[in-house]
Formats: sequence, C-alpha cells, structure tokens
Amino acid sequence: MQKVLRKRTLRNLKKHFVRYCMLGIMITMGIFLVVTIVGSAETLTRGTEKLAEDTNLEDGEFEVFAPLDESEVEEIKDMGINVSEQFFFDYQMENEVDGTIRIFKLRDSINKIHYVSGNEPASKNEIVIEKRYAYEHNLEVGDSFSFAGFTYNISGIGVTSDYDGPFKEISDTSCNSKYFGTVFLNEEAYEDFSSSGKTQKSEIYLYVYKLGNDKKDSDLKEYLKKRNLTMFLRRADNPRIFATKNDKLVDIEVGMIAGVIIFILLGYVISVFVVHSIEKESSIIGTLYSMGVTKKDLLRHYVSLPIVVTFIAGLVGLLVAATGLMAPMVAESSYLYFSIPEFKFNVPGYLWIYSVVCPPVLAAMVNVLVINSKLNRTALSLIRNEVKQKNGKKIKLKGLDFVKTFRIRQMLREMRSTVAVILGMFLALLVFMISVDCYILCNNIAKDYKRDTKYGYMYTLKYPEETIPEDTEVAYAYTCKKSIGGYKFDVIILGIDDSNKYFDVKPGKSRMNIVISSAFAEKFGLKKGDEFAVTDEEKEIKYAFSVKDIATYATGFYIFMDIEEMRDMMGQSPDYYNVLFSDKKLDLDPETIYSITSRDDIVKGAEVFSDLMMPMVYVLTIASSVIFCIVMYLMMKVMIDRSAQNISLIKVFGYRRKEVKKLYLDGNFYVIAIGALIVLPLSKLIMNKIFPFMIPNVACGLNIKAPVYFFVVVYVIILALYFLINKILVKRLDVFTPAEILKNRE
Repeated sequence: MQKVLRKRTLRNLKKHFVRYCMLGIMITMGIFLVVTIVGSAETLTRGTEKLAEDTNLEDGEFEVFAPLDESEVEEIKDMGINVSEQFFFDYQMENEVDGTIRIFKLRDSINKIHYVSGNEPASKNEIVIEKRYAYEHNLEVGDSFSFAGFTYNISGIGVTSDYDGPFKEISDTSCNSKYFGTVFLNEEAYEDFSSSGKTQKSEIYLYVYKLGNDKKDSDLKEYLKKRNLTMFLRRADNPRIFATKNDKLVDIEVGMIAGVIIFILLGYVISVFVVHSIEKESSIIGTLYSMGVTKKDLLRHYVSLPIVVTFIAGLVGLLVAATGLMAPMVAESSYLYFSIPEFKFNVPGYLWIYSVVCPPVLAAMVNVLVINSKLNRTALSLIRNEVKQKNGKKIKLKGLDFVKTFRIRQMLREMRSTVAVILGMFLALLVFMISVDCYILCNNIAKDYKRDTKYGYMYTLKYPEETIPEDTEVAYAYTCKKSIGGYKFDVIILGIDDSNKYFDVKPGKSRMNIVISSAFAEKFGLKKGDEFAVTDEEKEIKYAFSVKDIATYATGFYIFMDIEEMRDMMGQSPDYYNVLFSDKKLDLDPETIYSITSRDDIVKGAEVFSDLMMPMVYVLTIASSVIFCIVMYLMMKVMIDRSAQNISLIKVFGYRRKEVKKLYLDGNFYVIAIGALIVLPLSKLIMNKIFPFMIPNVACGLNIKAPVYFFVVVYVIILALYFLINKILVKRLDVFTPAEILKNRE
C-alpha cells in the first residue's frame, strides 16, 4: 500500500507543482535571507575576534595629565600588568576636506598594526596610513603624504583593533573616515614632529595595558587614582573596540527574528494546504480507510511531500547563500565604515542546522497536528465528504443584495484562508518594518543632527583660558555613564547659562530637577517626572536626577544643568569652564585644547548611518515584498480551488467568467483593503516596540516616527499588488468547467 501512496505523492506533486514551487521559493528566499545576513555578521564578528587575538588587543587604556615616570611604569609591571605608551597628537590638515589625523608612534607589543598592504616604515621618511582614511582620500602604498610641512612616503596601509570603529571621540555617535583617520610614524619621525612647533593641540598621554597575574581593571585604576588620572576605559566600555562585532549583533538578531517570522508564516501556509488537500480528497481517504489503510499510513503519506519540499528548499537556500552570492553587498557597508580587513565569507555550523532541519521539522509538526485532527472521522463520513456546517451560515444578512451577501458568506466559508492572507500580510509587513525602521532612524538622525547643532565649533579644554574669547559661550561638561541592554553609554552633564544661544534650554536653579535631551529620553525610555541615576566611574559615585523637562536635542545623551549649580555640585571654582562654543574658529593655545568638534563633523558623521544600513534595508524590503506576493497568491488560489465545485455548478447555470470573478474574487478586495488598514499600523507599532531591543548598542536617540504619507504609499502599493495578483488568478477560473460538478455526484 505504501508503494501506491508513494505514486500518489508524485502525482500530487505534479498536479500542484506551482503551489509547491511557490512554497519552495518562499522557503528558499527566507533561508537565503537569514543565512546571508547572519552569516555575513558572523564572518565579520569572528574575523575581528581573531584579528584582536593576533594583534594583542589591549584590555583597557587610560590617560593622565602628565606622563608617568619610569618608576611608576615599573610598579605597574610588577603588579603583573603590561603597560605601553601610545601617546598621540591630533592634527587638523591644512585642507579642511582632509579632516583630522591622529598621529601615533609605531607599536611593537600591544594593539599592533595589521598591514592590509605594504609594510612598516623603514625610515623616518615613511608613514603608515589607516585603511579607511586611505580609501576615502585615494591613498595607496608608494604615494606621498604631507602635513605640517613634512612629506612622507606611504610604506603601508593598515588597521588596528583599538580603532576597529574609527571614532574621533569615544562620545561620537558615528564614524566618518573622510574627516578622521590614524597614521603611524617611527619614533624618530614622531619626535621630529613633536618638537617642530607645528602641533595644534597638546600631546595626549595615553597608556594601554594587558592584565596578568589574575589582576583586574579595578586594581590598576585604584593604583592610578592619585596620579592625575583624566580617563580610564576598560576594553568592554570602549566603543572603538569590537565596534564591528557590536554592530553585527544587530544583524544577527534581525536575521534570526526575520527567520522566525518566516517560519511562523510557513507553518500556517502549510496547514492551509494540508486542510485543503484532505477536504478535497475526503472520499478517497474514506475509501482507503475502508480498505484497511491506517491513520499512521495516511499521516506518513501526507507528511512526506511537505517535508521533502521544505528540506530541499531549505538546502537550496543554504547552498546558494553559502556561495556568498549577496554576502559582499551585505558586508560592503561594514567594510566601508569600520576599519577592518576583508574576511572570507563563512557559514557557521548552527546555520546549517537551522536551514536544513528547522523547515522540515516545522512542516512535520504542523502536518501531524492538522492531519491528525482532520482524520478523526469515520470512513463513511469521509466517503460522503460530509462538511461540518460553520457558524457563518447561521449568520443572517438582511438588507443586502445577492452579490454582497454571497461574497460575505464566501469569506466566512473560507475563513481559514482569509485569516492566512491577513496573517501573511501582517508577518510580511513585520519583516518589511524592520527595514523601514532602519531607514527612518538613519534619515531622522541626519535631519535632526543638522537641525539641532547650532554652534560652529565646540572646543573641549584641558583647563580654561585666563580670558574668555569674544563671541563665545562657556559651558562645563562632565562625562558619566549609564547602562541599558548590557551596554554602557556616555552621558554628558552640561552646565550652561539660560542665555546660551546654542541651546534652547532653560535648566533652572536645581541640582535635582534637570532637563534632558530628547535623544537621552528616547534611548532610555524616560519621560517627565521620571527619576534616574548616572554613574561617575572616575569617582565611583552616582548622581540621581528627576526629569523636569525634555529638550529637543538629538545629537547626544545630555543632562542640562545650570552652570553655577553644576560648578558647586562638582566642587569647582565659580568661574570654571572646560568647553567653549563658537560660530567661528578660535585662536587658542594648542596646549589647552583637548579636542575640537565642528558642526560639519557632526552633520557629515550622521549621514554615514544611511550608507551603513541601506544594504540591509534593500534586502529586507525585496524579500518581504516577494514573500507577501507569494503568500497572497497561494492563499487566494487555495480559496478558489476550494470552491472549484461551486464554481463549476454556477457555470452550469450560465454564469460567465466576469460574473464568477465578481462572486469569488472581487470580494477578496475588501479582505485586503480592510486587513491592510489594520495590520499596516499594527505591524509598525509592534516593530517600534521590538526595534530598540534589536539595536541596543547604537549610541543615538530612537526617532522612528514615520510620516503619514508613508502609510498611504504602502497602503496603495498593497492594493496595487492585490490587483496584479487578482488579474493573474482570473485565468484560473477558466480551469473549472461544468463537468467538474459531475465528478463528485452521489
């Protein structure tokens, strides 16, 4: 008997080839999507981890106001902690479009350079350029590179793991390698520049360390507390380190969530197919029952085809993705943003299991559950094809013409398929909304940063100037930390006057009731009246505040306080400040300047978010659109096929194709139109709730509000796709002839 049933399986595949082909395409595309996105992310993640190991990545770093003396360095080493100088200068290039370079000495122990091309300098006339800066400025090995009156030959292009994310400042929300990059000189060349008198800022005394002898970061920090420590940063808190890995965690989560959504949809679609097949073949199943075929045999028969199709489709999707067909496109944005070498695409083992095991297992589970319930009937009931009357037929519809009444009853009869269409639309839109939120966030960041950054330049000072320059606004900035989702973020307490022209904020005379930036509120879910705390990790104390108001300011996580209150709270003198805001460049003593941030740096840095996220936006948008079309086509086709007998019957009475279409197809328009009105805003609302958990490492606000016209455009597109599919299905009506009704006569 199993031999006979296997032959029926092959005939069933041939008869419903289009249906299973569409189902296979949906699974193949889903698996391809997941493996490409997640596989690319895993490749970059594991590649950067291996690079960090090979280049002896630091465990942390610290800055001091004055260099440590030899005895202090030896004391640290005696603790079992390896420490190394990595002093640097920042230099603003003569041509502003070339941005700022950070000048280091070559490294020989910690944070070693990985050469993408070329090699280390053989003389003081050679230089190594960081990969991303070199790319943005069309620099190659052998080219000359000049600054501050010195000219060098480029001996190598390289990357370092401590600048995986080439942020100029650790508080920056984005990298922009066109305006910032690192360079490396040998010791003699570095000393020549240091003593040239052409430095624009003071040298930064940065040390990096590697822990040993079971020592902890806190042990070193405790030792350094009395040595003019200005900054202490553990590896885990450094946004430059493993920036690629942290960013790719988003891709992994997005890919896996998209895969789960597709699998849920797959399960429901398969259940609709199975129910339709069993109901259509009810008399055959009843006959087989009467001949002694067991339910177990029938279960195996009906489960086999979906399992085989889903297994093959999953395997095909995996194998196509494993070739790296679209991996370069997905990974390209990372290679054009982060400072990392290129890695060979590789699919991790768990994705092989995910791709070839999950689809058939899901198909088997769904089929067993659905088939088991459908086969719990007597052989006679199945042979007679007795259909259980649904509650929809008991609903009385008064005051409606025949066509409207017929359409409503038809939708009620096909409720399972109707629900499948709406559920498919909802799940496809959920995948689509991932890409939408990514795009809207990037777009809003670019607009909001440009709107909210009103100053031309922000100078962060080591110590205040004796005379405040004209046409400037003074402020007092102090950096604390706040954690969310396992990540720590810099939160800047900014003391300003009520009259500060660059901030539309009135902080008021209070240390407790403060104003926070909108970006801070969005990221940490704060609203007026809420209380929260930030941590001063240098002093190891917490500051508690209450939100008095939220200011529209998207360019960072800020707590705004009155500068006098802040000076008093921090124990500073009544005239202390460490930040100057200005519309123009200031002529300040380089030794007093810690960093300079321009409006252009902020605005242009924000624009790179779109370039980083667009490949994922494209992939998810295309995939969700195709899945949406396939599900709509398959479910509407099932609805028509289930009505084959009725369509044949009304054709006996002379109904033409146009009239049949009006009765059996046109009613679906209202299902799609009303369903889209519900699931479109619902999918956006749900994804807005999920989205923050998908990007926990992103240091920016979460403005993902979509304009009204977006919903209108998407709604129109959904209806347009419906009409296109509807037009294709009209031809399906010609398949059913009056002879169809004779096949199932008593």
